[in-house]
Amino acid sequence: MERKQSDEPLFVAPPAREGETLLAAVERGLRDPGPSLANLPTLSDLAMRDPYLAGELAALRASWELRPPPAQGLVGRLRARLAWRLLGPELEQANQAHASVVRLVDSLVAHLDAERAARARLEARLAALERAP
Repeated sequence: MERKQSDEPLFVAPPAREGETLLAAVERGLRDPGPSLANLPTLSDLAMRDPYLAGELAALRASWELRPPPAQGLVGRLRARLAWRLLGPELEQANQAHASVVRLVDSLVAHLDAERAARARLEARLAALERAP
C-alpha cells in the first residue's frame, strides 16, 4: 500500500456560486485545475526571496506523508502488512491531515505574499501623492 507523491494539480473544490450545486462546483474545479502542489512555493516571491522559507516549504511538502521504511525479510514484511491492516484508517487520516496542513501553509504564504505586494503598491502610491504638489 505504498503511495507516491505525484506532481498532479492541487485540487481544492471551489466554493459553489449562488444557485450552483456542489457537484457543479466540483466539476468546474476539475475543468479549471489550480497550480501543481510542487510549484506553489516557486510562485511566491516571498519564498523566492527567503531561502530558509523555501527550503522549509520544500521539506514540508516532501515529508508530509507517513510512510514506513521498506520492510526487510519475511517477518518484517508480515509485521508491516499487519500494521497497515490494523492502523491503515488511522494512518490515512493522519496523511490527509498532514496534506491539508501543507496546502494551508502554501496558501497562507501565497496570501502573505499578495498582501505584501499590495502594501508595497499602496506605499508607493502614498509616496507619489506626498510628492505631488
